[in-house]
Amino acid sequence: MTTTTKMNNRIWMLLPPSMLFLLSMFYRYSSAVIASELMHDLSLTAANLGLLSSVFFYAFALIQIPMGAAMDLFGPRRLILFLSSMGIMGAMIFALADSFAVAVIGRILLGFGMASALMGTYKLIAIWFPPYAFATLSGIVGSVGAMGSVGATAPLALAVEWMGWRKAFMTIALIHLIITAWIYFVVRDRPEEEEKIDTVSSIQKNYLNEALKGTRQVIQLPAFWLIAIAAFVRSGIFHSVSGLWAGPYLEYVYHISLVDRGKMLMAFPIGYIVGGPFLGFLSDRILKNRKWVVFMALSFYAFFIFPLAGSLPHFYFILIVVIFFGIGFFSSCMPVIYANIKELLPSSLSGTALTAVNFFTMSGAAFFQHIMGAMIDSLSPLQGQMSTEAFSFAFGFCFVAAAIGAVVYVFVKEKRH
Repeated sequence: MTTTTKMNNRIWMLLPPSMLFLLSMFYRYSSAVIASELMHDLSLTAANLGLLSSVFFYAFALIQIPMGAAMDLFGPRRLILFLSSMGIMGAMIFALADSFAVAVIGRILLGFGMASALMGTYKLIAIWFPPYAFATLSGIVGSVGAMGSVGATAPLALAVEWMGWRKAFMTIALIHLIITAWIYFVVRDRPEEEEKIDTVSSIQKNYLNEALKGTRQVIQLPAFWLIAIAAFVRSGIFHSVSGLWAGPYLEYVYHISLVDRGKMLMAFPIGYIVGGPFLGFLSDRILKNRKWVVFMALSFYAFFIFPLAGSLPHFYFILIVVIFFGIGFFSSCMPVIYANIKELLPSSLSGTALTAVNFFTMSGAAFFQHIMGAMIDSLSPLQGQMSTEAFSFAFGFCFVAAAIGAVVYVFVKEKRH
């Protein structure tokens, strides 16, 4: 088998876990479209809605550290399959939920279930591909995943109008099952010649001691904490705005219909899809730099969030779409951030390093969704109504946090290429 053929086969092997990440992105962002339906069917306040959406990310974050160490010691495939099965169960429970509590259980299981979709794929890239390809390939995987965000906008809105949100989620659970089976049959932890050696060495290791040792080595790195702060605010804001509050913002401030909201929300993932490969290529091949690419992206990210902090005097469709696109485009620097932390530590700790950062990524999403819901609730005059002033305050909070994330990244170290 030629080197080119072998490389092509490896790239094709990344397709099913990338599709699982696509599904993960769908679950993350679907709340923005069905927010009103959830509030009506489950009798939710804005704070309840924020909590319901955020528990996915709390669960996702809590499992990151033990999951990363487990991937380093035992390989990503088994973790992906086990957790994905939990996600299927969570999707079904959420679709059948008749109360806030049951819906929360479903979202928690979904959070656990999708926790390894991206990190597992990144671990596979780190094992199967050379280091210089990491940011580019992870950017492409990010763009594939962002198609799930596209599916969670206008296509989901049309599906909800046609069959209702419950049947739509049961259909997605079936697709989830098919993708999990696909991973079982085609994904392997590492090249065949390394499998036997790796399996024996993993069995001989003491999991708990190795996990604690690896985690300690990661958190003792000063740059890790700076990267963690930037990841916390970048992802927290993006998931909260595009994945939840932009939908109610369009509905309550501008009175946009369900399907039209879905079309406008599509600008977020389209921006992400375009931005991911561009920023990855810029980092890997053109500038050969992580730190300043991320700083530039985070600075423009804050710039595009700023207009949402003040209410626009009139509804300008193009302006809002450009703002949403810009937020999505510059938010896609996350794979470069992951490449930055991965290169500062030994390759044997890549899973632990990536998931340690991802803990803050998902914690940020949970925190911002929840806190923005509480802000909007407290500043809205009537329960069930969300005021323009409440959204302006919440988005202003996001702008300040995004600016802090950009400034912090100035002090991050990076490995010279």
